[in-house]
Amino acid sequence: MNNTAKNNSTLPIAVVIGATGLVGRELVKQLLTSGHYSEIYAVVRQRFDLSVLETSISTTSLSWIEIADFTQLKNVLTQYDFTDADVFSTLGSTQKQAGSKAAFYKIDHDYNLAFAQVTQQQGARHILLVSAMGANNGSLVYYNRVKGELEQDVQRLNFEHCSIFRPSLLLGERQDARLLEGAAQHFFQWGQSLLPKTFYARPITAQQVAAAMCQAAFLRSKSTDKYQDQAYLEAGTSSQVDIISNKMMLSA
Repeated sequence: MNNTAKNNSTLPIAVVIGATGLVGRELVKQLLTSGHYSEIYAVVRQRFDLSVLETSISTTSLSWIEIADFTQLKNVLTQYDFTDADVFSTLGSTQKQAGSKAAFYKIDHDYNLAFAQVTQQQGARHILLVSAMGANNGSLVYYNRVKGELEQDVQRLNFEHCSIFRPSLLLGERQDARLLEGAAQHFFQWGQSLLPKTFYARPITAQQVAAAMCQAAFLRSKSTDKYQDQAYLEAGTSSQVDIISNKMMLSA
């Protein structure tokens, strides 16, 4: 039996995968307090304590879709009706954290793509995907190549709208320990004042990325072409696909 994700409200719904991550936690918080959605569906392996999100003023409800094994994403999510939903993918890892190149590819490419495929199949209209600065399916850097392949594969699904976000180094407190990334964060936070605010590769906070995602979802829901006239969009932007650079997110 299908679970009806939509309700009688005129407001849309949102679906988030990667809600326990650095950007995902902040995104859920901002979506809940935006007043733009009737309900948020968080696809997680295990739910977390909402008190850390400080969403007491939220009028939007949050529902959990717990899937312990993400190889079952499609099997579980085909039970839901996501008609006209905005779907957000912030799921990501590192090769060290995943344990191998193959495991990293499964998380960052396969699970993200499966989420995109099944939500599009179930009626979602707009996908908003966190990728990475330098994403390129022809890159010699494995991380960037995987991100580039994911971008290409998601664009081929032909959502009504597709927004791809390419942040630089993400700043914020992670729940999972990433030693090298943590050291880089401390270095850049120390030297932030030395970097021009317009520096295209300037590190960016999770809050800024989440805010850009919320803004993109809201603008596209209003059928606006605001992004089409902005120089900060990267090559490849079309009426269907917005590629939103780190520089754009920093200036938003």
